[in-house]
Amino acid sequence: MFPTQIYKCKIEPGSYDKETIIQRCTENYAKEPYKNAWDDKSDLHHYYADWMDAPDIKSLGEPYGKAIDDFMSQIKGTFNYRWKTINLAVNTKYMAYHDHYYRKDGWQGMFGSCHYISYDPDQHRPTKFINPLIFGQYNYNTQDIGRMLDKLDPSNSTWYPEITMDIEEDDMIIFPSYLKHVVENGFKPGTKPRILGVCNVDWKIQGD
Repeated sequence: MFPTQIYKCKIEPGSYDKETIIQRCTENYAKEPYKNAWDDKSDLHHYYADWMDAPDIKSLGEPYGKAIDDFMSQIKGTFNYRWKTINLAVNTKYMAYHDHYYRKDGWQGMFGSCHYISYDPDQHRPTKFINPLIFGQYNYNTQDIGRMLDKLDPSNSTWYPEITMDIEEDDMIIFPSYLKHVVENGFKPGTKPRILGVCNVDWKIQGD
């Protein structure tokens, strides 16, 4: 994407305690629809920096670890890596533009991931990624690109200022941490909950 390596796979719903996580997230959301210790712009319920009363996520460890290991095995190089679930986002009405890029204690945030635990494309907005290449906006402004290319195909993402992926429930996507992304208004109260598991993948030079 843009054009960088991005990975999409399925997390089998039977490989973790999906229904319990959905039930607990839904119950907590009903008690406190706005739960946000992250910023002062977004409108969402999530557990960033506060896992009190959060669902037990231990069962996510094995399927997430396998998906991330499979992805990282495709990258050629000599490095150590680690990953951590940093958030469960529930019924996001709006999440401001952000990335997952950072460096701390020699570890650099290189990839972020989203796992769509509960999701209906007819009700919810997917994550929208912003093209860091300025010519994407220039080309789109000519209008010719929009008439010629399929915007839903990630292989064409270089030519657009932004793109959303074709996402279904149980999909997991892993993307470079520098890609800014946003969740736009689109949640419909009273319908299927929108629940995402979010991870960061860090790496560092082997031996450091």
